[in-house]
Amino acid sequence: MKLINLYRVLSIILIPIAMVLGFMDIILLMMGFSANPAILFVAFAIACLVIYAITSIRFLIVVVGGEKNCKKSLKDWIKVNAYGTVFIAGMFLLNAIGSALMSEPNLRVILNELMLQQPEFAAYGNIDLMLSMFRIVTVTMFVISVVTIGHVAITFNLLKKYDHFFAAE
Repeated sequence: MKLINLYRVLSIILIPIAMVLGFMDIILLMMGFSANPAILFVAFAIACLVIYAITSIRFLIVVVGGEKNCKKSLKDWIKVNAYGTVFIAGMFLLNAIGSALMSEPNLRVILNELMLQQPEFAAYGNIDLMLSMFRIVTVTMFVISVVTIGHVAITFNLLKKYDHFFAAE
């Protein structure tokens, strides 16, 4: 029973994450289609996370909470998008760990170079402000990745447990 309660809490945390990433994904899709097609790969990976969040919430409400039968396609949607979700969450985790392990002098040098190459960043403040914003983004990426990977792991466990609720179409 504790696993289901943890799953509910992680699902509640995942909802606003998916909403924010969904909004960002719309912007990435527009950028990818208009200016830079290479961005589309990241946009589709983030879309996997958003779709996974929606389908896993449906699984939580209908199957786990309501113990009602559901179409097998819901299970397929969850599984397929979970793999893309693990990929993007893994990338977030690797970036967060790499950023956290970077020494502050090296980070200052990189941010100074960024501010010199793109003067519009200099308008937002000094290097200390950029450094603190970078640290906040790093912690946020770490939290998002841990919550998401944990949620996916529990989802696969619960999909096995509640397999009998998925009827053939």
